[in-house]
Amino acid sequence: MSSIILQATGFLLIISVAYLLKQGGLFKQSDGHLLSKVIVNLTLPAAIILGFNGVQVNSVFFYLILIGFLTNVVLVFFGGFIWKKKDPIQQGFMMFGISGYNIGNFTLPFVQGFFSAAVPFLCMFDMGNALMLSGGSTILVEKMTGKSESKFSALQSLKRLFSSPPFTVYILMFFLAIFHITIPKTVLSYVHLFASGNAFLSMFMIGLYLEISIQKTDLKLVSKVLITRYLLATVVACFFYFVLPFPLFIRKVLVLLAFAPIGSLSTISSIAFGCKASVAGFISSASIILSLIIMTGILIVLL
Repeated sequence: MSSIILQATGFLLIISVAYLLKQGGLFKQSDGHLLSKVIVNLTLPAAIILGFNGVQVNSVFFYLILIGFLTNVVLVFFGGFIWKKKDPIQQGFMMFGISGYNIGNFTLPFVQGFFSAAVPFLCMFDMGNALMLSGGSTILVEKMTGKSESKFSALQSLKRLFSSPPFTVYILMFFLAIFHITIPKTVLSYVHLFASGNAFLSMFMIGLYLEISIQKTDLKLVSKVLITRYLLATVVACFFYFVLPFPLFIRKVLVLLAFAPIGSLSTISSIAFGCKASVAGFISSASIILSLIIMTGILIVLL
């Protein structure tokens, strides 16, 4: 238990230091964009390669892709129905706010420290999650709110997915695993050099993006969305743990995933939809802190 608390407080310390350095003027929020490029193109793909190498593929992997996709679909629809009579922008904010999971930049580096064997299952869930974050959620939100501007394009969605290095690495490692191809240890030693910085850089980037100021008039809306998200996360986690016929280890991983913070693309999509950038940024930051606390508690119980 002490190791879990130590790592969680360590992550919180990194986030806090990055935020304070930004407030002190040593860093700017725009520096987070550079870190994001380093993470997405180098450290995160390296972490995926290390975690996925040598994995034995089974039917559970395919189910996890479907679960990641369907969980998002159900949550988007639920958000649309419970706020059906609200302003379309607020309805869309709820739909984006209770769906979508930040896996690559938060959940993977957080969980990897305790459950290194969980990485392949996180990646499979994230493949389904990415299908919705890359455009699927936006299409559903626009249809349900009556703001239908986007037309579905399978080619455009695939192009967007494969322009993401982590997703491309997901696919590559998945196929290598199917054909029982493993990467040599000498190559992995170099990959490890990049992967070792993923957790620190991810948390530091979160600190640079952290927003803790919000107008009082918007706080009520944010509170409703966050309360709804984490209440639904509890329901989803119970379903994952008590209903799904998977091995205990995988069900534990899914429980953690249920409480992952709001996906970065969900925040971007909500802003593009018309939501206030300050509110979207605040709720994203708040969900990261809440998820860090909740997931730490869950790890203490599960381990």
